[in-house]
Amino acid sequence: MQLTIGRIQIRSALRIGATSLIAAVLGTHSLSALPEIGAPAPPVGPMQLFQAPKEARPDWRNLKGEVVVLEFWATWCAPCIASIPHLNQLVESLDPAKFQFISIDDEDPKTVQAFLAKKQMAGWIGVDTSGSVFARYGVKARPTTIIVDGNGRVIAATDIDSVNAADLKAVAARKRVTFKPAMEITSSSGPSATDAKARPLFAVSISEAAPDAKFSQVRHPPTGTDLLGADADYLLTEAFSPITNRLDLMSPLPKGRYDLRTDFADVPGSVTTSVVQQAILAGLHMQVQSKTVTKGAYILNATDASKQLLSPTVSTGRQLRGYWNGGLRIFNGTMDDLAYELATGLENPVVNETGIDGKFDLDLRFTERDADSVRAALKAFGLELVQGNQEMSITVLEVSRQEQSVPSHASEIQAPKP
Repeated sequence: MQLTIGRIQIRSALRIGATSLIAAVLGTHSLSALPEIGAPAPPVGPMQLFQAPKEARPDWRNLKGEVVVLEFWATWCAPCIASIPHLNQLVESLDPAKFQFISIDDEDPKTVQAFLAKKQMAGWIGVDTSGSVFARYGVKARPTTIIVDGNGRVIAATDIDSVNAADLKAVAARKRVTFKPAMEITSSSGPSATDAKARPLFAVSISEAAPDAKFSQVRHPPTGTDLLGADADYLLTEAFSPITNRLDLMSPLPKGRYDLRTDFADVPGSVTTSVVQQAILAGLHMQVQSKTVTKGAYILNATDASKQLLSPTVSTGRQLRGYWNGGLRIFNGTMDDLAYELATGLENPVVNETGIDGKFDLDLRFTERDADSVRAALKAFGLELVQGNQEMSITVLEVSRQEQSVPSHASEIQAPKP
């Protein structure tokens, strides 16, 4: 997933506070992992199936010969809902005799049925009320996509937005395909009393990881969370959330992958944020400077068609908003949220004068910094964007490489032990 703001491309930038696209952690002390690539796929039953033939059974004997896409999701998971249009497009574009999509939820069946009555979701829907399928596949982050070939072997653990029809057809043709790996979350059980005494009270470090390191997030409560195998754009997104900061990349980001480790004991959040920002910038040999620019504002208005064309939210979870896969997506968001995100894409202030209350789901496709393209996308929702007659100031963070510097092997900030 890529987010473009100004000239910076940021991975997985649809943030919800300090979390990324992680909707849930199942089992706070579980160290189980996603299935190994090439291994036989674990059982997918028993499950209650919706939108499937009466005789359908979710087992590998009945599914043999088909490429199966397992999508682990939930009705409250905003990133999952954001991915449904792409999932539907894949299902519709592929031969149902060769490909089977099963979206697996672990909520109450009535909750899932109520959601499906409001939101179309193609393919079979499996309800794993016992949580056994989630456990067998080691799924903690949602959405997570597992792809299984016609011989019942795991081909990939990824995310559905990184999957395209051509790659799935290649899998069906028994060709080798490389998919972007899914992020894994693991949690340690917490330090023992002896370990706690030995742990630093305050430490942040960033070091180089192997070029092919798999991205994972490791929680070690109560003192911190580590990001392992992250690239530079992810680290900058983690430090400077594009939801609240407009970023402009003035020079290329360093290549490679990095491990960010943190340990904080009873340290205020404002302090940890500042220190992590400085550690990332120091490790990448980057610098950030703010600048204020004045530009003419746009006005976001409603038309008579907006009541019919705007869709009230179907999300029961937290808000999600941002630029993702070439479009602007807002789920469980307000018109103020839409105005803010349009301002980010246009790099111009946008004032909400729609007078519309409530929360909505919107998926807009347009060319960033192209007002005409934005207007065309908004028209589908009964909204319009007009040039205002006032000027407003906005603050932009410029991210640039420090002169004559190359990222060192490791950078560390650590408070001395008492």
